[in-house]
Amino acid sequence: MNQANSSRHLAFINALEQLEAVMQQDGVWPDEVPNDQALKNAIGSKVPFAADCFSFEAWLAFVFIPKMRILLSQSHPIPAMQITPAAEVYLSPANQSTLSALKNIDDIASGDIG
Repeated sequence: MNQANSSRHLAFINALEQLEAVMQQDGVWPDEVPNDQALKNAIGSKVPFAADCFSFEAWLAFVFIPKMRILLSQSHPIPAMQITPAAEVYLSPANQSTLSALKNIDDIASGDIG
């Protein structure tokens, strides 16, 4: 992995940690961990953000964040993504810290780590 990719991966790891922290601060981190079957259903869902299985917040907490951590731990490239537009639909404007953290993730994924 070259230095630019290494810096991007580190920035993305930090951004995931920030997302988890601000979701908890904003009060949008889910209280209950889904069971194994619910996780399998969500991971296998063909619906964006597994909206047929989970709330958007639960998808972030139990599908997106863990999946991205696994991807990064295996040194896979960061995929292109735009999560913020969906977050603006699913989350309250009062959850500005969570929305900002997701925008940061989108920016890093698109190559803008500055």
